[in-house]
Amino acid sequence: MVSQEIAHIHSEVTGLVQKVLVREGDAVSAGEVLAELDPVDFQLNLSIATAERERAQADFERKSRGYRPEDVDTIRARLENARALYLLEETNLDRNRTLHDSGVMTDRDWVVFQKRLDAAKALVNSASAELAKMLAGYETFDIQEASATLSLARSREKLAQRDLEQTHIRSPIKGVVTRRAVETGQQVASMDNIFEIQDPDLVWLFAEIGEKNASRIDIGQAAEIHSDATGSLAPGRVARLGKALNFSTHSLPLWIAWKETIDLPPIGSFAYARINLDPLPESYTLQRQWVHLNDENHFVWVVLDGTLSQRKVAIAEDHGDEVVIRVGLEPGTPVVVSPPSDFRVGMAVEVQPYMPIGTDGVSPAPSLSLSDMKSY
Repeated sequence: MVSQEIAHIHSEVTGLVQKVLVREGDAVSAGEVLAELDPVDFQLNLSIATAERERAQADFERKSRGYRPEDVDTIRARLENARALYLLEETNLDRNRTLHDSGVMTDRDWVVFQKRLDAAKALVNSASAELAKMLAGYETFDIQEASATLSLARSREKLAQRDLEQTHIRSPIKGVVTRRAVETGQQVASMDNIFEIQDPDLVWLFAEIGEKNASRIDIGQAAEIHSDATGSLAPGRVARLGKALNFSTHSLPLWIAWKETIDLPPIGSFAYARINLDPLPESYTLQRQWVHLNDENHFVWVVLDGTLSQRKVAIAEDHGDEVVIRVGLEPGTPVVVSPPSDFRVGMAVEVQPYMPIGTDGVSPAPSLSLSDMKSY
C-alpha cells in the first residue's frame, strides 16, 4: 500500500541536528516541526545582516532627503571659525616678518608661523568645500548607489531570516512518518533527504501486470481489492499506469484507488486486486516462414473466392519459429503456407488441406489455431 501523496523532506540548510521530534509511524499535521537544527550560527548571521541593512537604510534616507538645516548651520559656523583663525595667523605672520627679516627671529621659528597659516588656510578650504556640497545637495548617482546598496542589504537579511526559519524542519502535508533517516547530534547537509511523509487518507494499491496483458488495461477500469490488513473486499478502479514496462519483471506498474475512502488499510500493508480485463481479440499462431515482409509491413498469402490475395497482419507476439497474429485474419480464412516463387495477386488456385508430416512419416491431424487452414 502506498499513498497518492508522498512528501520527501530534506534539510534546506547545513547544520547540526539539535532535536528530532517524531518517530516512524507518528501522525503529523501540515506545518508540524519534525526536527530542529542548532540555530546559533544562523542567529548570528541574521544579526549581522540586520545591522548592515539598518546602516544602508540610514545612508539612503539621509541622501534622499538631503542635508538637514542644522547640519548646514554647523558647517557654516565651522567655516567662520576657520576664516577667523586664518586672519589671526595671517596677522601673526605679518607681525613677525620684521623680526625675521632683521635677524632677531630664526628661520626655524619663521617656518612654524608659515605652517600655522597654511593649516588655517586648509581648514577654510575644507569647510568651504563641504558647505558648497551641502548647499548643492547629493547627486543622483549617490542616491542611486545608496538605493542599490540598501536593496542588496535587504536581500541578505531576508536570506538570513529564511535560513534561520529553516532550522525548524517541518512537514509540508498531514500524514504519517514512513521514514526517518536522522538522529540527534547528526550533521546534515543541504538537500539531504531525512523524512518521508505519506497521507493515509489517499491510499493506492501499487501492483504490476504482465507484459502480455498490459495492452488490455486502461485508467478507470474496475477492480476488486482484497486487503490482508482488513480481510475484506472493496471496489476500486485503475487510477494510474506506469509510463513504461519494467524490463526486469516484464510487467507494467499500475496504481489502484479505492472507490470509498473510509476504513482504508494502513500504508505499507499488503493487498491484491482482480481487474476485469477487456477480452483479447482472437489470436492465431503461424509458422514464421508463412509470414512475409513487404515495405516494412507483414503480410500472408490468403485465398479469397479461389484467387490469391495478400492480407496485411500485425504480429502481437514473437516466439522465434512461431508468431501470434491478432490483427488481419478471421476464422476460416485459407492461408497459403508454401507458395511457389511465381505467385501473384489474382492468380486462380485450388485449395487443399494443410497436413504437416510428422517425424514418423505419418501425416497428423492439423494442429494450427486458425481453423480450416489450407495450403496450395
